[in-house]
Amino acid sequence: MNSASPQGDRRQFAATADSWFRVAPLEPGVFLVGEPGHVNSWLIRGKERSVLLDTGLGLADIGAAVATVCPEQPLVVNSHVHFDHVGGNELFAEVAMHELGPEWIEAGCDPAQLRGYEELAPEMLADYERLLAADRTDFFLIGPDEEMRPWPAEEIAAHGWRIEPPPPGRLLAEGDEIDLGGRVLRVLHTPGHAPDHICLLDERAGILWAQDQVYYGPHLVYEPGADLADFVTSTRRLADQLSGSLRTVYTAHCLRPTVPPAFLIELADAAESVAAGKVAMPAGSGFFGEPVRSADFGHFSIHVGGAADFDPTRVG
Repeated sequence: MNSASPQGDRRQFAATADSWFRVAPLEPGVFLVGEPGHVNSWLIRGKERSVLLDTGLGLADIGAAVATVCPEQPLVVNSHVHFDHVGGNELFAEVAMHELGPEWIEAGCDPAQLRGYEELAPEMLADYERLLAADRTDFFLIGPDEEMRPWPAEEIAAHGWRIEPPPPGRLLAEGDEIDLGGRVLRVLHTPGHAPDHICLLDERAGILWAQDQVYYGPHLVYEPGADLADFVTSTRRLADQLSGSLRTVYTAHCLRPTVPPAFLIELADAAESVAAGKVAMPAGSGFFGEPVRSADFGHFSIHVGGAADFDPTRVG
């Protein structure tokens, strides 16, 4: 078996792969490679080759995790280049991303974001433990795919935490196809959360890997490069073009690795209501203390830049 982590022996990690990742088959050829409560990556296998969609936080060797179910080196495809999706890129020989991604790679990961996430993660874990206690009393909704790992604070302090993805070897654009042998993935450019964000579509199987474009939870449309008008366009496009032809949608964040295709329409309607100024948008703070304005739709929310003079009529 070839190692999926050619540089793994040169890098120290804050957690072991088997203690940090949840690797689980969800259907033939589709494996969740989860960092539960943080981010989901996906291994997608065809008859001839495999794709690893995103490489996570870089706290553990994702190559070693993937190697337990994939003997060959996968092609890494980044949905976008935010730090929690490119942390293990350097461990793989082939990396592809949208053609807008390299300029963000060149700019580098903001160390303040890693420090902010380190401060946030223990609070998330404490909240999760309270949720788990309630769930195990009455509901039993949380299964193995959603079991959050302890945050490795001491190990991070000892070994550090860096995210330094190298430049990609391949660039992708809207409509490009990745042929895995018996499975073809089509690239859909879906800017809004990030200018380079892409989804992958398997039309034959009725699967959309949506990553940060679609999930139950807070949609962050305020980080550098985010654009509400683009987010509205992307959500409506997916709803109009795909919602009736999909079987499932796989996602990157919060505790649910999947959402129903009908949610595409719900999210598009909500995004348009935010852009039109039809919902309350109280001021608050983002993940790292940024000023934001937020619209709460119950099982999901949309957060935009929180300038005091936010004017939704400027969108579109």
